[in-house]
Amino acid sequence: MRNKGITQRRFLSLLMLLSIWNSSFALPEDSQQEIRIASDSAFMDKLQGQLVYTGNVEMIQGTLNIQADRITLIRNDNGLQKVIAEGKPARYEQTIVADEGKTQAYGETIIFHTSNEELILLKNAGLEKQGNVFAGEKIVYLMKEQRIKADSQASDSRIRMVIQPKQEKETTGQGTNK
Repeated sequence: MRNKGITQRRFLSLLMLLSIWNSSFALPEDSQQEIRIASDSAFMDKLQGQLVYTGNVEMIQGTLNIQADRITLIRNDNGLQKVIAEGKPARYEQTIVADEGKTQAYGETIIFHTSNEELILLKNAGLEKQGNVFAGEKIVYLMKEQRIKADSQASDSRIRMVIQPKQEKETTGQGTNK
């Protein structure tokens, strides 16, 4: 009897994946990849354009990996519009620019607007990119523009940042003339 429930959940997840096929994420290669989601349960409201996954959720598309307690996908006729991940914390990881390594982020709520590639991290939020670290109550990362804005509304909380120095390019195999 339990196997029948697992099979039905997998079938439901497959149907939901087929309905969200059209999406756009940071790397062009990512948007061409299938979206894979694993969760304990799933719910679809086709009229509202929402897919809700709960319980140890993991969403993978290309280099994108989101882990959360709950992930809600919102779509319309143009495809996937928004991903909302909630957890304590929810985690986001993706290679946004091929030669810059992975960008990692976390927060109790992560909102990813796919159309303008805006990542919003809320409550106990943090973002790490190329060793630079930003932490606060709200972080907005505009991926295309490579801009980050951090805020902290609480009077007893401050923004914390660690900025790495510019790395000098090593010149190997070259002699020095004096």
